[in-house]
Amino acid sequence: MSNLTKESVEMNEIKQMKRIASLDFQRGLAIFMMVVLHEIQHIYDISWATNIDQLLQKSPLIIISVFLLAFLSGWAGYFLLISAIVNVLAMTKKAAKGYDPNKILAKQILTGVGLLIVGAITEGLFYYGYIGSSIRSKGTTPWAIHTVEDFWQRFGRAFFTMETLQAIGWCMIINGIVHYFLIKNKGYLKIKRNILVYAGLTFAILALSYPIWRLIDPLYPIWPNEGTARSYHNFVTYIFVVLTGDLEPLFPFLSVSFIGSIIGILLAKPKPSNKIPQYLGMTSLGFAILGGILLVVGEITKDPLVRFDFTWNRPNLSYFMFLLFAWIGVVALLLNYVEYKGNPEKFANRRFVRTMRLWGIVALTVYSLQIFSLLPRWIFSFLVDDDLVRDKLPYEKAGYVLLVALFVTYCYHLLIVAWSKKNFKYSFEWFIVRLASLGTKEVSNRLDVDTIMNKTYWISFKEPIVIDEKEKIEVIPKINSEE
Repeated sequence: MSNLTKESVEMNEIKQMKRIASLDFQRGLAIFMMVVLHEIQHIYDISWATNIDQLLQKSPLIIISVFLLAFLSGWAGYFLLISAIVNVLAMTKKAAKGYDPNKILAKQILTGVGLLIVGAITEGLFYYGYIGSSIRSKGTTPWAIHTVEDFWQRFGRAFFTMETLQAIGWCMIINGIVHYFLIKNKGYLKIKRNILVYAGLTFAILALSYPIWRLIDPLYPIWPNEGTARSYHNFVTYIFVVLTGDLEPLFPFLSVSFIGSIIGILLAKPKPSNKIPQYLGMTSLGFAILGGILLVVGEITKDPLVRFDFTWNRPNLSYFMFLLFAWIGVVALLLNYVEYKGNPEKFANRRFVRTMRLWGIVALTVYSLQIFSLLPRWIFSFLVDDDLVRDKLPYEKAGYVLLVALFVTYCYHLLIVAWSKKNFKYSFEWFIVRLASLGTKEVSNRLDVDTIMNKTYWISFKEPIVIDEKEKIEVIPKINSEE
């Protein structure tokens, strides 16, 4: 092979993006689930299901569907877990390649700040904010009834709620600072120490959540509650919202980020252990057992902060443990199925998986643009007697609630496909990537759709197959091989 050919091959290998297929898939899956579930939440009146006696009179299929919907409604933290895994994996890999830890930290902090800004815009102006609530208002002249004072009252949601974007933003900043101290001076090589640090931090957040809730909750008439927080609009209340408010406060959701950090560190090893899915499965089971214990304790003590209860708001402890069980369990199962025992490239190119991967590229933008759902709902309203922009549908219309949710989701997909032709230019990710580049002077290619979808090297953690034990000749399973 000529020197020119060798150099070309080496350059292609350097430029080729390496990714973990199951994580890309889960990132898109999490946001896809969010769109479907939020649409059901937005247009369906579920108040009847909160009466347990009334619910138990329904058919088993209805009861199971309600409990499944309620359980999945708390899966916003699943998106946070995947984000934490990917972020720490990338930070650790970059440190191992010799990147300046200071630049890595700067990028994390700037990205986190960018997410907080996007979160403020989303919550203050869009679906639940001033513009969205004005459109959804039942008033005959919705824009006219809102004063400047009302604008600031509605925009206050930007600062007095801990939605998914705010949670991810704060966790990225805190995680970035913690990981900076762990990876500098070649600290990324101290894998056991780093895992123990994150395990200790995880335990601390979980252990401190209950006493901190007990300390802060009684300070307000109703807490956690976004409306209450906006009524007491000051810096102290803002801090309390970040720590314990609705919907995903740092206590306990920072523990999700730290758990994701542990998984990211394990996957960043040059040769990740083939027991990682087993370790994660055992951890998942441990949280299920802990959730069961807390459930019993909660029923005995009748403590609302502990006893099991589905809620759209900050999850109580037993419910949160079961959520951790589910999130970690899904990550373990997919890692085992795809990267350890399957064919990552074949998996990544399945039609549904490709769709989810495309959604995952702009997951933050999709989350932010919940206000877009008002357009397809308005269009669908011409086909029925209901105003799907403003009304919530009763129990009897559950069938076409699902139909509307699927229609809206398909409209999101059409928007994503069309936008992908321009590499999602001017999306929130596009702005965040450029903001983060201020710390490194390098613009990430994570929005290069053709590269991510078609020119990615899909990582496999399969063990080499030894065909001659005496000579120690090993054959690495080919990524492109068909199974």
